[in-house]
Amino acid sequence: MEIKLLVLPPLGTNCYLVKTGENSGVVIDPADKGKDVIAAAAEFGMKIEKILLTHGHFDHTGGVNEIKDATDAKVYIHESDECMLTDGNKALAYFCPSKKFEEKQADVILKDGDSIEQDGVIFRVMHTPGHSAGSVCFLVETAEENYMFAGDTIFRDSIGRSDGYSGDYIVQKETLEKLKNIEKDYIILSGHGEATTLEEEKRYNPFLR
Repeated sequence: MEIKLLVLPPLGTNCYLVKTGENSGVVIDPADKGKDVIAAAAEFGMKIEKILLTHGHFDHTGGVNEIKDATDAKVYIHESDECMLTDGNKALAYFCPSKKFEEKQADVILKDGDSIEQDGVIFRVMHTPGHSAGSVCFLVETAEENYMFAGDTIFRDSIGRSDGYSGDYIVQKETLEKLKNIEKDYIILSGHGEATTLEEEKRYNPFLR
């Protein structure tokens, strides 16, 4: 498995190309510039087979339609955030009024504990509500490393805000306790900012200590 990071507008969102096979893989959170994401994937030697969304906010989904139209990749999102794909207000698109919000369609609705397979690589769905009701982390365990594609659930030394549609700080605290109780270490690849590890965040993140 190989991972390529793209930092995309309009809010500097981390989009991840995850190459799972010889020439195929998935994209996680294509924030914008779908054609650029497709070009980057081609340069990476990867056809996009699936579009995995950690949550439904506009700054994580803006490139979905271009990618889906060009590749026929299926769109995966948690059931509680599906509504954000068709409602710009719920998706917080008003933060960037100059960019037109486009409705999108989910193909696969996710629940906690679901597994998504691509080329033998398993992405396990962990429901982590708080930032939004349908936020999830995608957990991938390999022989070399464990990865957590965390969206805006947790950042290096911080967490996602919880004051948008369906955000809930009380629920978010329960999610953080859930993360604290995970015994394995994971490389955390968040929706914004630098990579970190779960052990580092347990030690230094003020919201997990």
